[in-house]
Amino acid sequence: MISKSLLLTIFFLIVSSVWAGPSEQSELDDIAARQEQLNLKRDWAKYRLEKSQHDCYDKFFTSRCLEKARLLHRQEIKEIRAQEVPMHDRERALKAILKDERDAQRISEREDAAKAEKRADNARAFEQKQKDEAKRQADLEKRRADSENRAKENKKATPF
Repeated sequence: MISKSLLLTIFFLIVSSVWAGPSEQSELDDIAARQEQLNLKRDWAKYRLEKSQHDCYDKFFTSRCLEKARLLHRQEIKEIRAQEVPMHDRERALKAILKDERDAQRISEREDAAKAEKRADNARAFEQKQKDEAKRQADLEKRRADSENRAKENKKATPF
């Protein structure tokens, strides 16, 4: 069992040295499906433990029976864990490969001249909109102050 997991780990490390693609994504999906199967096995092991513990209370040597049930459960979980560890290592390696590719793609897009020009245009347009908004606010404040002055003058100018 240990030699299989060691061989799987070595295999996954060798395979992880290539660039990611659709095969890596499908492998991640496969890992997720296998993880679901292992979770199901883990749930069944827990069910068997609880059932055997329940059955132990009907026996005379209850403590000994409970110890055996726990020992059997630990062995089942150990086997499941031995399958999960290399699978999780491979999953982390695949996710790292995919992340590195996404980062490289973002960097290449950021360095693209046409997109850089478009970002610069967008930045200039944003700055212009900010200036226009500041000007509108200043004009609004000025009109409010002028309207108060005009209202005072209009009150003084009434013929009555």
